Amino acid sequence: MYRVVFVVFTVLLLSSCVGLAVGTYGKKEWARADFRLAKERNQFAFEKKDEPYTEEGIIEYWGQPDSVGAFKECKVLIYKDGASWAGGGAFVGDVPVPLLVPTGTYKNRFYLQNNSAIGLVQEHGEVDRAVGYTCGGNECITSSGEKVNEPEINAQEAVDQWCAKSP
Repeated sequence: MYRVVFVVFTVLLLSSCVGLAVGTYGKKEWARADFRLAKERNQFAFEKKDEPYTEEGIIEYWGQPDSVGAFKECKVLIYKDGASWAGGGAFVGDVPVPLLVPTGTYKNRFYLQNNSAIGLVQEHGEVDRAVGYTCGGNECITSSGEKVNEPEINAQEAVDQWCAKSP
């Protein structure tokens, strides 16, 4: 009996998360005016860069964009970054039970004016709402259905500001 309890307890600790919760999952956007590119597509670096990237510089790092668009006064370079997913799921003990479906593609969008990058919007998947109790990452939380993981900067507001006509 002690072995069973020991094995179960050890398995629970291996995932570093435990709880009972349900939640929804979907696409979020993260807007940044300051970013560093790695020499591999859809990867970022931590090296210091004092000057903004040019269109040629972005292409040198990541290759040709998947598409090019325009928004107000900006040229937009769009790089696809894998399948996007949406749905819900449950977390029972230390076992996540996803109920997700593919909904499209995540994208990284660079906004440029006068051949200079002024901002980046990254799409990624994130828990949107949750109800339940979970422990992980050195904290335990109770969620009651409110929105979670909201970005500090609204991406659409940032893009509107970046690409507005100059006075």
